[in-house]
Amino acid sequence: MKSESRIYLLITSILVLVLFLACDQKPKNPVSEYGDALIGSYKRGQQAGETANLDAVIKSIEAYHAANDRYPPSLDEIKDLIGSNVDLSKYDYNPDNGKVSLKK
Repeated sequence: MKSESRIYLLITSILVLVLFLACDQKPKNPVSEYGDALIGSYKRGQQAGETANLDAVIKSIEAYHAANDRYPPSLDEIKDLIGSNVDLSKYDYNPDNGKVSLKK
């Protein structure tokens, strides 16, 4: 009987210790978590928009190159070809080879 109660006490102690260590984190503020989720979603949406605009910028550079047999000296030259209001300051452009990418 004594050995059974010692085993029971040992198992219970280990279980309590594991539960105590698992609950070591502070409870999180649900409002803060919701706000963080909204901000994260907004930023991912902006990134998706910039990536979609990158495709339009690339196609405009290709159209400029086809019409003028050279790449535009700057992205300002293709503003009219894009057809929408795109913030071109978010893109890196190499006029030597026509390569454009998102700034990091």
